[in-house]
Amino acid sequence: MVKPARKWLFVLAPALALSLAAAPPPEGEEIELDEAEVFIEFNSTDEDFGIQFFWDGEPWKEMEVEGPDGKPVLKVRVRRNLAAQGLTEGFFESAEPPASVLSMEAFLERFPEGTYEFEGETLEGDELEGETEFTHTLPAPPANLFPPDGAVVNAMAPLVVSFDAVTQDLDGNPLVPELYEIIVETENEILRVFSLTLHGDVANPSATVPPQILDPDTEYKFEVIVQEESGNRTIAETEFSTLP
Repeated sequence: MVKPARKWLFVLAPALALSLAAAPPPEGEEIELDEAEVFIEFNSTDEDFGIQFFWDGEPWKEMEVEGPDGKPVLKVRVRRNLAAQGLTEGFFESAEPPASVLSMEAFLERFPEGTYEFEGETLEGDELEGETEFTHTLPAPPANLFPPDGAVVNAMAPLVVSFDAVTQDLDGNPLVPELYEIIVETENEILRVFSLTLHGDVANPSATVPPQILDPDTEYKFEVIVQEESGNRTIAETEFSTLP
């Protein structure tokens, strides 16, 4: 009776080993990205536009962004010592050809509306996932920027910058912006920047630039960024200078 038992043990052992070898490895955990964005930046003053990608989350070693057709439009993979360290953010900004080179219609056809999916891998081998809805809705440019282009102001007094509230998109449909970003900057030996964010529903958007920001006899750029809820942004700019 002992010999048959040993024979069955010999036969079953290889079968058990084959069963264990055929078992699929456990799948990694799926982790949601903290942020995943695809948006348009349209500079109405320079008449150029581009697309931007941003994501943030757990440390990753590779990331892929797929368009609405399911095909990759962006792939990033870190190597060597950076692969051991990992990255937590990714930001990519396309070239911004002028409208004379690439029309708005051709640009929007190149990047269709729809769901853009982010798929990556963490340092531990888990899956990173995220998605965002990309739209072609763009705010209309803000009008009546003050100071206007070419103005000369007194650097010794507080400067109130202002512009008309944006109430429509580029197609004339009603729109309430998510936010306005106001920037006044110069590169006079060192970069000096004043930046302020306002809620998009303010009726008369403006901001006071403190005199500590302004220098006499200096050229400045005044920039207003209007952002709608999808993240798409429209920019308008003027340039002004201060008295000697």
